[in-house]
Amino acid sequence: MKAPKKTQASELILIKELQLNGFITIKDAMDKLCVSEATARRIFARMEEKGVGIRSHGKISLPDSSYNFYRYEASNELYVKEKKQIAEEAVKLVKNGDVLFLDSGTTICIFSMALAEALRQNKLENVKVFTNSYMIINVLNDLAEVCLIGGTYRPHRKDFCGYMTEKAMKDYHFDKCFLGTDGFSLNSGFTTTDFESAKICESAIERSTNAIILMDFHKYAKSASITFSKGDNISLLISNEKLSEDAKNQFLRLGINFRLAKN
Repeated sequence: MKAPKKTQASELILIKELQLNGFITIKDAMDKLCVSEATARRIFARMEEKGVGIRSHGKISLPDSSYNFYRYEASNELYVKEKKQIAEEAVKLVKNGDVLFLDSGTTICIFSMALAEALRQNKLENVKVFTNSYMIINVLNDLAEVCLIGGTYRPHRKDFCGYMTEKAMKDYHFDKCFLGTDGFSLNSGFTTTDFESAKICESAIERSTNAIILMDFHKYAKSASITFSKGDNISLLISNEKLSEDAKNQFLRLGINFRLAKN
């Protein structure tokens, strides 16, 4: 029997969340879908039947239990409100004449939209942007000098990476780099899903006077595959007010400067 359209839509939302985070708790599903616990459990059961997840102890996880899958479209639909708040706070750090590097994550793309609005309103001028993101080129190309750092195109991330990208970055210096992250944990630090993305982040940090990470609250205490920073070379972390007290205390203990965007 075919599932109702509403159920199919709910499953699709949770599948995208699974692809990004690796697991979803019953409570997360209830909150995200505005459904009862019984309904959330029924949806989990259907997802398990289809082979897209495995249920265990109040949650459902990817079948291979890995946290290494990234797809731009899935990430772009999650926590948009929080990402916009973070982006608006981050734009305050940009000064006239800055040379910036922007990486290719969805949070940074939303930051580029906030930057575009500041340029459009003449709140900023003479900003130069380097990026490996195809999406950011489209956002900023009519408003600022934008330089695409090319290489091998990755459709699932809508960016460029690889040997040519890393080689080109060696010739640049940036006033500030704005980077996303796929997770932060005490043991792993700031992480991303693959070596190529990690190398780009490492190069940007090394070649920037100030390295700034934009991270929404749900990525705390989660770890992707590859570490690109333990936090000691990060100038500032910008998150939002939903960041837990445990996270705030942990960043203070580690000496990581952070700022919280207000609702």
